[in-house]
This record gives sequence, structure tokens and C-alpha cells, in this order.
Amino acid sequence: MRKTATFLAIVVAVMFSAGLVIGAGAPEKVSIDFVKKTKTAVEFPHKAHAERIKNCKECHHKGEAGKEQKCSSCHKAKAEGKTVEFKEAMHTKCRDCHKKAKGPTKCDDCHKK
Repeated sequence: MRKTATFLAIVVAVMFSAGLVIGAGAPEKVSIDFVKKTKTAVEFPHKAHAERIKNCKECHHKGEAGKEQKCSSCHKAKAEGKTVEFKEAMHTKCRDCHKKAKGPTKCDDCHKK
């Protein structure tokens, strides 16, 4: 279960672009303001992640190439059934990937004050 949640979090981390996800065409940054109730919005550098990861399926685990969806399309604040809720998906997937890639892992690293 932990491995699945970890993989899902990485997949979800890059799913913030609704359009075609390729390094050159990816948006520079995406604001994740879904979390504003408890923390500040996360400025997600989508283009940098897309260029580094190269394989959109690493994060955009649903949908076909060119029709990727935002994370919040499936991962809601209060998820139902087998879907992981948004906050858990982000924290698990992002942090675990960042640990491996030596990226930021502390709250204030992503949730700027």
C-alpha cells in the first residue's frame, strides 16, 4: 500500500497541466491553491519537472498522451472509494520523489510564507 501511495504521489505531482505535457509546451509554473485553507498555495514549476522527468506517465497516470488531466480532476479534497485524496496524494508522491531526487521535503520549502 505504501509503494502504491508513493507512486501515486509522484504521478500526481506533475498532473497540474490540463494540456499537452511536453517539456517545451508545458506551462512554466502552476499555482496549486487547492490547499489555501491550511497552508499557502504551492507554486509548482511544471515545466522544470516535465523537462527533468521526461515521461509524463510518471505523474499523469490516467488518460492518454496529449489528454492528460489535472491532479484535482480525480484527487478531490475528500476522495471517495479507492481514490487517494488530494492532500495525501501530493504529500506522499511529491515528498517521496523529492527524497530520491534530493528536492525540497519540508513544508515551508513548497508552502512559502
